[in-house]
Amino acid sequence: LATTIVLYPVIIALNRDLLQLSVDLSHANIGMLNALGSAVAKRDSDTNSHNYRVALYTVRLAEAVGLGETEIKSLIKGAFLHDVGKIGISDTILLKPGKLSADEFTVMKTHPRHGADIIAKYAWLGDALAIVKHHHEKFDGSGYDGGLKGEDIPLHARIFSVVDVFDALTSRRPYRETLTFDDAMKIMEKGKGTHFDPALFDAFSRTARKHYEEIGLAGNAKIEEMLYGILEKYFGYA
Repeated sequence: LATTIVLYPVIIALNRDLLQLSVDLSHANIGMLNALGSAVAKRDSDTNSHNYRVALYTVRLAEAVGLGETEIKSLIKGAFLHDVGKIGISDTILLKPGKLSADEFTVMKTHPRHGADIIAKYAWLGDALAIVKHHHEKFDGSGYDGGLKGEDIPLHARIFSVVDVFDALTSRRPYRETLTFDDAMKIMEKGKGTHFDPALFDAFSRTARKHYEEIGLAGNAKIEEMLYGILEKYFGYA
């Protein structure tokens, strides 16, 4: 009893230090995640907003289909890093204002492989690999990098594919102006069952307008505020 009384404060102090180290490590990991995503975003669109929006859309869709905390953490990582492989694509292709030639598109299609090579070296990012490597797969097997089909495409990649295309259509790109919500959804409806998992597309479409008005039309400051709310909820990051 005497030994326990003496050691108890020491054990509590050590546990407190361990918890603080865990928090510090989590913050460092999130910071690294944001830095890698930002490095690509700055080259591609000069803004982090796309990464932030797709992370928020991804979480909303994942929650809607009932995924748990661990799965959603993986999705957030993948959303931040989905285009990290574009670091290996030249600016003449990445920032080209017009349509890519066949040869240029062949080069562009290598970015999922580059991204997978980059994050494979870091264990904490291993669960983001499904999105980074497979976010351009299509449900009918006509996508890339692996030409996977249907449910052979990892669930995380199928979820992310829906929100990534939606945000791309409703955002300005070097080769075209922003589309309206209704026009974007009409285009995506045509890809149901071919580009997109039909069940996931239906789940997204049920609340798409609400989330577009909340996220897609928000300013940068509001998007950042919502994002840090998500990071606090799932990673304890403030």
